[in-house]
Amino acid sequence: MSESLLSNPKAYLKAEVIKSEKKRLDVFIGFLLMTTLMALVLQFAHAELLKDTFKNPFSYPLIMVFSIVMVLMFVIGRKWVLRVQRTKEKLTRKYYWYSILMEIFFPSFWLVLASSIEETAALLDSPVVFIYFILIIVSSLHLEFWVSAVMGLLIAIFFAGFTYWVTHAYPTPFGLPTLTYYLKSFMFLMSGIVAGAVANELKLRLLKTYAQIKSKEEIEGLFNQQVSKEMAEVLKVKKDYSARLEVTILFLDIRDFTQKVQHLTPEEVNKFQNDFFAPVIEIINDSKGIVNQIMGDGLMATFGAPVSDKTHYNCAWMAVNRIQQFMEMSRIHNPIFKDLEVGMGLHCGEVLIGNIGTESRRQLSVSGTPVIIASRIEQLNKEMGSSVLISKVLYDLLKDRVSEYKSKGKIKMKGLDEEIEVIEIF
Repeated sequence: MSESLLSNPKAYLKAEVIKSEKKRLDVFIGFLLMTTLMALVLQFAHAELLKDTFKNPFSYPLIMVFSIVMVLMFVIGRKWVLRVQRTKEKLTRKYYWYSILMEIFFPSFWLVLASSIEETAALLDSPVVFIYFILIIVSSLHLEFWVSAVMGLLIAIFFAGFTYWVTHAYPTPFGLPTLTYYLKSFMFLMSGIVAGAVANELKLRLLKTYAQIKSKEEIEGLFNQQVSKEMAEVLKVKKDYSARLEVTILFLDIRDFTQKVQHLTPEEVNKFQNDFFAPVIEIINDSKGIVNQIMGDGLMATFGAPVSDKTHYNCAWMAVNRIQQFMEMSRIHNPIFKDLEVGMGLHCGEVLIGNIGTESRRQLSVSGTPVIIASRIEQLNKEMGSSVLISKVLYDLLKDRVSEYKSKGKIKMKGLDEEIEVIEIF
């Protein structure tokens, strides 16, 4: 669904009404073409039966003539709807009156004309009468109460008048009393009111669906800001998603963040963070990474998840280079970033990615020793006065792409038994 429709409930409803009207017209065109075909078959296959039914040989062919004319009128209506759709206008009352009067006129005119030709009231029981019920029922697709109600009222008035005229002009013995046909007129009226109520309910349900879709889109938009689009798609399919994957983890930290923002207002701090993190997050996303956490002065990102990617280390390295390029340009063009320095630490290995928490509150988490190592490596930047540090394990995967580096030796990290060799990248 387009964004313009989601931003405007009237536009959404208008589009749904037009789609509904196109479908309604297509159904009637198909129905009338089939009716014409069946009439032709009966004309030739059961000619003797028709002679016994109709005294005048022109009475039955009139059905086919009226069906074809109605098809043409429905086609005109369909072109009208298509023009409205192209111009993004709204179906006017003029169109609705055209539909109501046209649809009522042709079967009614046939009943009057055929009854006059045949000089009989027997057509009160003609199958053509049932078309009125179909017209009333399908009128609910207009999604306008007044359209269905008016159609039911006009059909009721016509049928009551037709009953009065034809039974007095051409008295015919019926199995049921004449009152039954007047009651049928009342049923047409009630059918129109009921169809109008259904139309109104359909409209309310469409608007409710619109509200739900819009709410869902807004929630998904907020959700996609918290996790990557790829992760959002995975969680839609599998809510309790968890997987062991080989990934590269990146930790990034803004140096001396507190000192840089201590004299700024909360609004200025927020702008500073947005100006920095928005392009960095975009770089990570473009490099096939996902941002797992955003702290006040840093972030954590993972490459190679939720969809396994054997080139995760290359993606992470591409992101690091692009972040450094962004930093260089920002120092030149943005005064607030003039003295800004960041530290980045990277490591790779197998981690567990999944939802942690209770049924009421869950958080997507990346767990495992590689996460701890990457975090510890990033913290070493302060001690070593460096900008980018990576583990020897990751360097071995990237050595063909790294031109300048320096080993910092094996370092014992807090909470870890094994010493980790760290490489500084220039």
